[in-house]
Amino acid sequence: MTSRATLPSLSGTVCQSSVHAIFCVAALLVIVASCNRSSLESQVNGYVQLDGNPIGPGTVVFAPVDGGKPATGSIESNGSYSLKTSRESGLAAGKYQVAVSIREMPKDVKRGDRPPLGKLLIPEKYEQSSTSGLEYQVEAGPNTIDIDLTSG
Repeated sequence: MTSRATLPSLSGTVCQSSVHAIFCVAALLVIVASCNRSSLESQVNGYVQLDGNPIGPGTVVFAPVDGGKPATGSIESNGSYSLKTSRESGLAAGKYQVAVSIREMPKDVKRGDRPPLGKLLIPEKYEQSSTSGLEYQVEAGPNTIDIDLTSG
């Protein structure tokens, strides 16, 4: 009979422990989910074109007008790009000045060598955010920003 008297007590303890464990796991999930969220609530992708034609490969840089970390992205050979800030995808909402660099890939570069800069394939003004004339407003959430460059 002693074992019967302790069983309800044990099952009550087990139930309380289970409820406590479920609560702890739920709280941990909330904490982890909020840690995974960053202040980089905006995502930007799009295409780069020169005179209406896709151009790449290259690099695009979105520099915040109010200061802060710039976001960079690789421009693929089809002109598509997406941005990252440091190692994180995305960037903060706000106003950005944009720089684009697209150069011819040097030939005969050996592995491990630092390649020389290739010939610039777009007007030089686009390589600096301060002279490019490219300025965009990035909103919270997904943004598609196509960058249209002109050679003239």
